[in-house]
Amino acid sequence: MTDAPPPLPQRSSPGPSSRPTPVLRIVIIVVVVGVAGLFLLSVAAGFLVPTLLKGRGEAYKVQCANNLKMIYSSASSYSRIKGGNAFPIGPGLAPRAHESLNALISREDGAGHHPRIFCCPEGEAVPATPGGDDGKPFKLEAENLSYAWTARKLKNTVAGKTLASDKYIDGFQDEAGPHQGHKRGMVVLMSDGSISFVESADIPQESGLPEGLTR
Repeated sequence: MTDAPPPLPQRSSPGPSSRPTPVLRIVIIVVVVGVAGLFLLSVAAGFLVPTLLKGRGEAYKVQCANNLKMIYSSASSYSRIKGGNAFPIGPGLAPRAHESLNALISREDGAGHHPRIFCCPEGEAVPATPGGDDGKPFKLEAENLSYAWTARKLKNTVAGKTLASDKYIDGFQDEAGPHQGHKRGMVVLMSDGSISFVESADIPQESGLPEGLTR
């Protein structure tokens, strides 16, 4: 008796394909591209944002220097015409900066001034409101001025003296709390009209101002 031949293996019926469908492929590609794009965008932002902030800070310094140039031009004219060759200085023994600079603002001398030239774009001062009862285009108060000014009478013939600067370096603290200003230094105006950016390490730490100035 011969053995029966072994049964043939049964073929399994084909199931659903494990390959992704065209629609699924598109979805996967979109997701991968989106994730890669977000990653590249975050990397680019990490490089660009500091550069943009630095560029904005440099632009603020330039605008601040231009403000001080205009103030110097007006103060020089005042010294020749009204000040007896001295830059404007307020009344009393210890005039504040805004009290001295109010001398520049009159109908004939200050009509061309805009309150914004007395405000550093990176400082905390707010422009003065135009108009007033004293006949002047506007009047400066402490909160309308971003700049410190000489604390004593200073002749326009004296060179090498500090005439003005920003009021504050960013983060400087006093009894009123922290203040706003340029980072790591301030724009300084000399009596000969020259302007430079002075690093915070070269500014007296206690007062936060160049010698001879007052807020």
